Amino acid sequence: MSEEDRSGAGVAEIQVVGQLCVDLRPVLGSSRLAGPGELAVVGPMVITLGGAVGNCGRVLADLGVDASLSGCIGDDQLGTMARRLLQNRHQNVDLVVSPELSTSYSLVVEPTGVDRSFWHHTGANLAFTGECAVTATRLLHYGYPSLTPAMCADAGEPIVRLFGRAHRRGVATSLDLSFVAEGSPVRDVDWEALLRTALPCSDVFCPSWDDLVSCLGLPVDPDDAYVAEWAERFLEWGAGIVLVTLGGRGTYLRVGSADRLEALSPCRIAPAEWAGTALWQVPEVLAAVTTTNGAGDAYKAAFLSRLVRGDGPQDCLTFAGDVVARYLTGRPLVDSPH
Repeated sequence: MSEEDRSGAGVAEIQVVGQLCVDLRPVLGSSRLAGPGELAVVGPMVITLGGAVGNCGRVLADLGVDASLSGCIGDDQLGTMARRLLQNRHQNVDLVVSPELSTSYSLVVEPTGVDRSFWHHTGANLAFTGECAVTATRLLHYGYPSLTPAMCADAGEPIVRLFGRAHRRGVATSLDLSFVAEGSPVRDVDWEALLRTALPCSDVFCPSWDDLVSCLGLPVDPDDAYVAEWAERFLEWGAGIVLVTLGGRGTYLRVGSADRLEALSPCRIAPAEWAGTALWQVPEVLAAVTTTNGAGDAYKAAFLSRLVRGDGPQDCLTFAGDVVARYLTGRPLVDSPH
């Protein structure tokens, strides 16, 4: 039986594939960082799974959405921890073990009242080549090319192959980006060429503006018209739905033609309801934010969870906005039935 045939057994509505890491987040309790030679008293270490697989998988589980997860880990203690944490919450976990590489991790530095920063080790994500089984029945979501460098080869052809296998199984596709750091091994990738290659097979394209700034050199603080101009360009390059997140400024949704949306038929959306949509969503002002780590993935996972149900564009945005507000303020993502 070929790999194509082996990938045909769908076990979950959404499959999240790509970058997986262990997030280590010490509770600092202060906006001040210790200087050289100082001893700072901090709180407990919060250990969660991050990356597209860890963040989106966790939020989808909290929302009660059936999801399968695919990624790479090392043959080490962090890898054992990652597998255990995933299997505690998910029935369908497919992890390739790379014995010569260590499991990826991020040290998340999040002082009180200050946006977080990351010390990141790519590790086993170097081994992710997109050759996982396609186990979704409706949508496969992949993130992130810059943190799974092999997927950037040949102007993104590995992304095309992964999404092509999904499409042949009758499954829609979604692509997310991540920040491209100065020392990244893919810093010199021609990101415009990669996106022009990948977007024709990306039914949903959902980058943050910060991601686009880092890989395409766009302005940090654009006006709304400039954001809309680039969303339109991504449609011209081949995407079906473009969802650009801009943190506290909100989100811009731009949707292509009804014909292009036929590829999203596994998600049961009504193309006539979505086609041509151009919507801004302004977030509510939150008084007490407890963490911003993983908030972008939380928003996108929530959006996709309603997309695969066939909801309309405004309903998907409204639900995602509500979920991320709960996420940012440390509240349960869904109300208790009791």
